[in-house]
Amino acid sequence: MGTAKFYYFPRPSGLSFLRTIDLQESLAELFSDFEVDAQDGVSYTGRRYRTISRLSEVVRIQRDRMKGSEDLALELMTLQSHLAHGFPTMFAADSTKAYATYLRQPVKAGDTVLFVGPNVFRSFVGNQIVAANDYLMIESENPGMKYQMVEVQSITATATASGTITLRQPIQFDFDKGAIGVRYYRFWPTLKRPAAQVNQNMVTNERGFLFSLDVTMIPDYGNYFDFLIPLGNEFGEITEGFFDPDNPPDSPLADSGFCPTDARTGQHLGNFLSEPNLSNSQVQ
Repeated sequence: MGTAKFYYFPRPSGLSFLRTIDLQESLAELFSDFEVDAQDGVSYTGRRYRTISRLSEVVRIQRDRMKGSEDLALELMTLQSHLAHGFPTMFAADSTKAYATYLRQPVKAGDTVLFVGPNVFRSFVGNQIVAANDYLMIESENPGMKYQMVEVQSITATATASGTITLRQPIQFDFDKGAIGVRYYRFWPTLKRPAAQVNQNMVTNERGFLFSLDVTMIPDYGNYFDFLIPLGNEFGEITEGFFDPDNPPDSPLADSGFCPTDARTGQHLGNFLSEPNLSNSQVQ
């Protein structure tokens, strides 16, 4: 089992470069909850309806009395400054399983085989891959995100090549619209710190020499899905012959790992690296 690690590109700065913070041990505690933004309506006959606009995981990371002590604490304080400005970080509870990819084909309820791409984040975290008996999280896009945790029975995909993942349990929902993410359940590629948390230190100490980490973060799902598949090429919107999932030429799936600009607004999407920005014509 690998150690817990953060990966980020310090910002704001003119030149971004990858920083990795190795906690040098596994976590003491890791909590994961879900926020659901839902509204209920009731008709005159008493029939109830529910609308779900947004789901979001809430991740709390804790490590008491860190082995790295003050040397590790100063690195985490620098990360705290980066997060306070609203920029993202990757986090892997087990760095040897820092794996996230995308579905190459839609799946329906009852399916047990996923057709997936390579590890999209391999240029940041290395050629990491999951194995049999590991757990994965499958997620669709918001609004109304669907998610399911599954267990791997076998895998032919690698960190650098597309393949299949066979599951021990069948898929429970239809994942056939938009971009669909598949990741190791304790790897979050685009975590940001909520504004309500920025006035609290991530690192505290006891008598100046025992340092502890406690931070709560929320995934930026828009950022996450921008990495997985280029805008306009999601399931249900693919023009036949236009998009090759194995070799998307203007996609963050390439080795560069960059996100495109938003083709609707021209705004550069908030990603890890500041350049290059793909033009609108490239992602349309």
